[in-house]
Amino acid sequence: MLAGCAHRGRPEAFVQQTAVAAADSFNLRRESLQQAIDSILSDTLLFQSNRAVYIISLDPEREIYSLNRSSLMIPASVNKLFVSAAALRQLGVNYSFRTAVYGDSIENPGRIKGDLYLKGFGDPELKTADLEALAFRLRAMGLKQVSGDLVADAGYFDTTSFGYGWMWDEGPYAYNAPISALSLNRNTFEIGLRPGAKPGRRPQAELNPRAAYLSIENKATTIKPGNKARIKADRSFAGDGDLVSITGTMTADEGVNYLVRTVTNPALYCGTVFREALAANGIKILGTVKSGMVPSDKPELIRHASPPLYQIIRGMNKESDNFTAEMIFRQLGSGQDSLSSDPAKNSKLTEMLKNMGFGEESFRIADGSGLSRYNLCSAEQLVKVLSETYRDPALRPELLASLPIAGADGTLARRLMGEEYKGIIRAKTGTLTGVSSLAGFVSGPDNKTYCFAIMFNNYTAKANQVRAIQDSIVARLARAAP
Repeated sequence: MLAGCAHRGRPEAFVQQTAVAAADSFNLRRESLQQAIDSILSDTLLFQSNRAVYIISLDPEREIYSLNRSSLMIPASVNKLFVSAAALRQLGVNYSFRTAVYGDSIENPGRIKGDLYLKGFGDPELKTADLEALAFRLRAMGLKQVSGDLVADAGYFDTTSFGYGWMWDEGPYAYNAPISALSLNRNTFEIGLRPGAKPGRRPQAELNPRAAYLSIENKATTIKPGNKARIKADRSFAGDGDLVSITGTMTADEGVNYLVRTVTNPALYCGTVFREALAANGIKILGTVKSGMVPSDKPELIRHASPPLYQIIRGMNKESDNFTAEMIFRQLGSGQDSLSSDPAKNSKLTEMLKNMGFGEESFRIADGSGLSRYNLCSAEQLVKVLSETYRDPALRPELLASLPIAGADGTLARRLMGEEYKGIIRAKTGTLTGVSSLAGFVSGPDNKTYCFAIMFNNYTAKANQVRAIQDSIVARLARAAP
């Protein structure tokens, strides 16, 4: 009894002393990290640039570092993190986009009187093979002939092909693909180019898919080995499809070149390829392919469902896929006009940020991909969206799985490649001319998780030099986080 009484009170004092010591240790380590980051950010490469850095620990939540955390910055492709979080929350991780075929019932002998309709609902993953599967199923239902036209309906979204603030003279490149509710193959096609048999001959050109929508005008020339060569490919709408113009030169000893270009009329492109898939399955369309709307009284015959949303977002974030981000952004905005003065005013994405406590005037979300320089957000908002999504047990696995892993895959495959960083850094990159951002998570010492956003605007240094500064900050956090 006396021994017990003598010991009473000492554990409480011990716990209090330990807590004070732990707090002091945390503050010392945090101060050391802050000084290190300050030193990194003093690099002359960032002279006159705008910088914002915000880092917190998640277990428990504590601020680790803050510099201009509320300043509005152009985010570039880390803007896709807003799209990812809003889509996973509002649409659900297993949401699927559909593409449907409508028309009157099939009459004997396998005929539909009137038109057949193909309607898109914003599927970013629709491919030629999916249209072939729809055609096969129609054949299995007994369809052999359509007396009218094949109508391609892209009316689920507005008719604006590009995002608010996009540069309209970017050219026909895949990162700048037009947006449509009825899209196929990311609204791109592939050109395979092989030099001619000898100098002076035309290179040989092949298109994928081989569709009536696409035609070729080849004016390129094969030249002697050792000369400087440059092959060019452009396209222009020719009334019922795109004319692909091949110019420039290829050397006779070159291998096969593959170029990817965008189409100008996604709905007509999709409709034309679908008609050819129907024909391959013995189904004849007596009319033409045209754009239009499905009448409200037409029943749905069959549909195709996309892969689940979590899988689509994984591909989007890993490779920073602009097309997919824009398609999901339109879905979140119910297909509204993306060129309005406030394109996301009524979107689910804006609603999410408001619910997190950010005022409507404290950010601007102009597009989904981050291509627009009209986008404005803060490092604090990025961290808030990431951390809130991380805390949702239903969303955490899908968010983390979608982010590039440093030194392993996606847009971080060649960054932070040291063995000590393997598997502990997951983050989304963002790059435009004069803009570089990085936001994500670090698993620090003692298995603690840290959430960060690093944003640089208006710098004149080379992009890889600025990215190296970001990597230095993240590396320091991974090694010495408090």
